[in-house]
Amino acid sequence: MHIFLGVPLGTFGESSLALRPRPGFAIGLDYWAENDKGHIWSVGANYNLFSRVNETQKETFEYLTVRAMPIAWNLDKLKKWYFQLGVFGNYLLHQEFQEAGSVVNNTKILQRTYLGPSAGFGVRLGEAGKSRILFGLRDDFGVLGFGKGITQKFNTITLFAGLEL
Repeated sequence: MHIFLGVPLGTFGESSLALRPRPGFAIGLDYWAENDKGHIWSVGANYNLFSRVNETQKETFEYLTVRAMPIAWNLDKLKKWYFQLGVFGNYLLHQEFQEAGSVVNNTKILQRTYLGPSAGFGVRLGEAGKSRILFGLRDDFGVLGFGKGITQKFNTITLFAGLEL
């Protein structure tokens, strides 16, 4: 089991607003397992909060994300460095847009469920079989939106640190 904290940065497709991504906050849990052949896979869930801003406007997003990473490779013999590949799905919990003191809740006008590929790269520091510290980078690329509303094409890159229990 892994508990992690992270700093997500959400980038979006073309926008007429010229908003710049701002680092946010992520917290989550991942469960890693190894099958009989020694192949690693993982599943997890996390909460993401991030925003985009310019001089007069701010757009904030909150997502709940679930992830399955059935493909994982250890990149060294000590099994410290790893690369993962899989899929994610997320659900938009809340989205708001602020301009000149006015706040508009846009949650209901956007598609709320998204799917896409996910990839991660990182290192586990410490002795195998004991609690270890993890550092990594994960990228979720939202390509499919479901439901009524406006589609958001996005890419969320998260720098994270965690504890392997």
